[in-house]
Amino acid sequence: MESIELVPGIGPELTRWMARLAVAGWTAWLLLAVAGAPATTRRCLWTVGLLAHLGHVFCAFHFIHHWSHAEAVLHTARLTERVTGWSWGQGVWINYVFTLVWVADAAWWWCRPAETPRRPGRAMALHGFFAFLFFNATIVFGPWIWKPVGAGVAVLTGVAWMRRRRIVSGGRRPSE
Repeated sequence: MESIELVPGIGPELTRWMARLAVAGWTAWLLLAVAGAPATTRRCLWTVGLLAHLGHVFCAFHFIHHWSHAEAVLHTARLTERVTGWSWGQGVWINYVFTLVWVADAAWWWCRPAETPRRPGRAMALHGFFAFLFFNATIVFGPWIWKPVGAGVAVLTGVAWMRRRRIVSGGRRPSE
């Protein structure tokens, strides 16, 4: 299948912007979750991040990999080798699992009232997985400008989480 581009070169740029929007959606969700924002707002941001991620996957496969899994593996291997010195393309499967997990979790959340809490172990595993991929996408494999952004989000989230813990442990409920 041949890539159709209305403006030459826009495909890779569109792919990058969709990734940025996905990271922004997840980051906004994370910061609002730590701040205790209403569940309906957080669920909408979670879904916006997912939709941007799905757009990123679509654009990557259409414009960069030409709908070829083998090309996606080769591309992943090249990126991994450039950063780590190890040519390993099987990380693409981690991205497939990530996509399926996000879709499944968003579907789960939309099938219940927004306030329905996740089980603590499930939530920890889910968000640990997301944080691991966020770290790799921004700090390890991302362009140089993403490194301070990723580090800044990590610090900001840590500060917000500590503040929320103090408020909750002090018996006060954070404002929603």
